[in-house]
Amino acid sequence: MKAWWMAGLLLTLSACTQVPEWTLFYYPQTQPLPAAERHAAIRGYYETLAQCEAKGRGMQLLDDHNALFQCAHRCRVDEGNVVTCDQWHTFTPEP
Repeated sequence: MKAWWMAGLLLTLSACTQVPEWTLFYYPQTQPLPAAERHAAIRGYYETLAQCEAKGRGMQLLDDHNALFQCAHRCRVDEGNVVTCDQWHTFTPEP
């Protein structure tokens, strides 16, 4: 009986959480941006574009300010092991 109660609680809690929809890709001192192999650049997953951008800007401040980063929406890996996403937002270093 206790196991059923715990299973129900876990299902309820997991139903209330959102899946992160945004992926942060961070490229320290990389220009131009890589086209295919992006796995090594992934630095986190976020619920909103604003959260993703804030994390990327914070990382720029800690870095040497030359880093580029991208926030991408609904990413997945295709059959060729290439990361594809529905939207890409590229952020350059602030002056």
